[in-house]
Amino acid sequence: MSSVPAMANWARLHVAIFSSDPSRLSVLAGIVLNAGHDITNDADNADVVIADGSVQHPDHPAVVKLGDIDDRETTSVLPQSATPAQIGAAIQAAAVGLSVRVRSAKSEGFGAAPEVKPELLLTPREIEVLGALAEGLSNKGIARKFDISEHTVKFHIESLFRKLGVRSRSQAVIRGLPLLSQMRFEI
Repeated sequence: MSSVPAMANWARLHVAIFSSDPSRLSVLAGIVLNAGHDITNDADNADVVIADGSVQHPDHPAVVKLGDIDDRETTSVLPQSATPAQIGAAIQAAAVGLSVRVRSAKSEGFGAAPEVKPELLLTPREIEVLGALAEGLSNKGIARKFDISEHTVKFHIESLFRKLGVRSRSQAVIRGLPLLSQMRFEI
């Protein structure tokens, strides 16, 4: 087949299997059949090609290679020890144009999220309220200064506490001082 099928979503796919080991070929055929797909010997009419190990296979847009291979040009690469579920999922993914790679042990999981600067989290009003806290104003004083209700002031202060990761007004001011000095310097 010259292109990847557009909608092979859980459809019965035609899979060509290439392996130099007859017993491995038999195991892979069983996995493909148990996944509900058909096996074909004609790679040109296959939706997906499975290549076991370093065996040569025809050029195809949807190839799943099995083995400890670092091949960036292959659609999908799974370890030789891949489970039937992983192979079945890789077949489905490759058929719809997706690429599958198994995480290595050293890169397992998510990396640390980039630290977000507080100025990216605070709204302009929250920055104003933080400044008023630094001036030592009470909730009533902040409400009067910005012509808002005390309830709204409490809302902004709670939001500041949450975003800055603090539990008190003084902690908020201390955590927010670098931000406030930067904002005043820019003006």
